[in-house]
Amino acid sequence: MIHFTRSRNIWFTFSGILVAASIAAIAIFGFQLGLDFTGGARWEVDFMEKPLPRERVENFFQDLEDISQKPQIKTTAEQHYLITIEDMSDEKLQTISDKMYEQVGEFEEISYRKVDSSVGESFQKKAIYAIVVALIGIVIFVAFAFRKIPKAINPWRFGAVAIVALFHDVLFIVGVFVTLGYFTGLELDLAFITALLATLGFSVNDTIVILDRVRENIRLQKASETFEDSVEKSIEQTLARSINTSASTLFPLLALLIWGADAIFYFVLALTIGIAIGTYSSIFLAAPMLVSLKEWSDRRG
Repeated sequence: MIHFTRSRNIWFTFSGILVAASIAAIAIFGFQLGLDFTGGARWEVDFMEKPLPRERVENFFQDLEDISQKPQIKTTAEQHYLITIEDMSDEKLQTISDKMYEQVGEFEEISYRKVDSSVGESFQKKAIYAIVVALIGIVIFVAFAFRKIPKAINPWRFGAVAIVALFHDVLFIVGVFVTLGYFTGLELDLAFITALLATLGFSVNDTIVILDRVRENIRLQKASETFEDSVEKSIEQTLARSINTSASTLFPLLALLIWGADAIFYFVLALTIGIAIGTYSSIFLAAPMLVSLKEWSDRRG
């Protein structure tokens, strides 16, 4: 039988390793921001000549005097070229298109998407604001919801453990996607931010269910029971509910990962990882941390 609170140092160590690895990945690999945040134009073309040497496309853009930034050139599974270039006018892009048609070879334009650089900067700020506001709102809500907790335990601790669990989840997801970005070229875009915010909502919901049961068990706590006993009992009472809820959500997501469209694969992957790590942090991190905070407070007198 697993003793969730007694073995909490094991879970804390494991979570510490996950967070440290995620921070290291972010520091080493950096963020591969998508077009939504950087601005510019993304151009997908299909050359008639197959296979077309990538060096020919790269050399064409290196010799161009019409652009100031080196474009990013990738190939897709369909052997299309995905060219991300700086923000420019449609007339300028048409001139480059005509030159590439003459110097590199005949091609068909599959898609073209343009995001103004100022819009990209605005999206960056709004994404950060959305995450920060969501985290602050969660802390305030949790502290308010548990305001009738005895002062000896302090309702703000409930908000603190919820926010630590959320930071843990966010850092892990970002670390995974930064690593994928470094090795596969995956970019962080608005869909990723949407998945991140959805994960925050799911994770905090799971955490609140457990914390709410802790509140009830504290109220019904017997003289022979300790605070740790109440927390342990609360986790055991909500364990089946947490696992069943997560599993019922993960099964459809796994089906989408396997059989869904490629366009939503990474969005679904972010949700899948987020729900899995959110369930773990609610059970093994947030609730046991309450016990550690209570013991720390008692030692301080």
